[in-house]
Amino acid sequence: MVMEVGGAGGREPEEGEDFRPELDGTIDLHVHTGPDIFPRRVTAMEAAVAARSVGMAALLIKSHSTDTSARAEMVRDATGFPVFGGVVLNYPVGGLNPHAVVETGRQGGRCVWMPTIAARNFVAHGDMAPMLQAAIPRGVRGLVATQGGRLLPSVHRILDAVAEHDLMLTSGHLTADEVILMFEEAVSRGIHRLAVNHVEWELMGLARADIRALTGLGAFMEITKVGAIERRAALIREIGVEHCFLATDGGPVGDPAPVDILHQSIVGLQRLGFSKEELRYMSAEVPAYLLRLEGAGDRPKPPARRAE
Repeated sequence: MVMEVGGAGGREPEEGEDFRPELDGTIDLHVHTGPDIFPRRVTAMEAAVAARSVGMAALLIKSHSTDTSARAEMVRDATGFPVFGGVVLNYPVGGLNPHAVVETGRQGGRCVWMPTIAARNFVAHGDMAPMLQAAIPRGVRGLVATQGGRLLPSVHRILDAVAEHDLMLTSGHLTADEVILMFEEAVSRGIHRLAVNHVEWELMGLARADIRALTGLGAFMEITKVGAIERRAALIREIGVEHCFLATDGGPVGDPAPVDILHQSIVGLQRLGFSKEELRYMSAEVPAYLLRLEGAGDRPKPPARRAE
């Protein structure tokens, strides 16, 4: 598996490829593909072909409404490109449903996203994403992972299934307090592939103290496409490269293709002074570890801190 970004040790493009050295060996852990309940920019097959063409190493595809593991397996078999899926614990799969986690593990899924558009935190702030808000059933309050400052029993069972299948566990759109409690319990159960989704998005409501608590538990902070690249760069520096990874949250029809979003992000961060080693760590090494990609090994060692 190619794990280089920006050409050092990279490969030469093959005929017919749209190879981009900045994307060599990169992995996108947040791609929404069609078919879906929302219009999407690319199908799972198109996303895989495009990622392979530009020199990427793998994709993780996501849906707010259905388990994507079987879809990913079909595309993986058809293209030979490593595409993986997982399940988001929203209402269509039964909400906080441990059985859905077990089945995604059996199907070869690699990720469990806690509730996203069904999370009470999202329902309360859904006007920040009107297209997604429109898919929420009328009258629901939204799902929570805690009650009275304690994790729900169903969350404990979900964590058992995540641990059994060695899955990546992400925050979804839960509140910071919920995620901290959940990740504390996850670590106590030997779960270490932890990620907080699009921390740059205001809807997540993450204070700096929350981020410090989460990185202290070993969780990685996902930086996607929201906001100006300068703002995202400053956030990465504040959090620390060692705690971050890049993804796109690509897929909406009004956005560029996911491969273009990732390329723009990496080129923009290069322009703002991030080194090839830092970018390789955030776009290839950390995602490979979280995805449990073959050959990735243990938690990657972060690059040497850049002299300021």
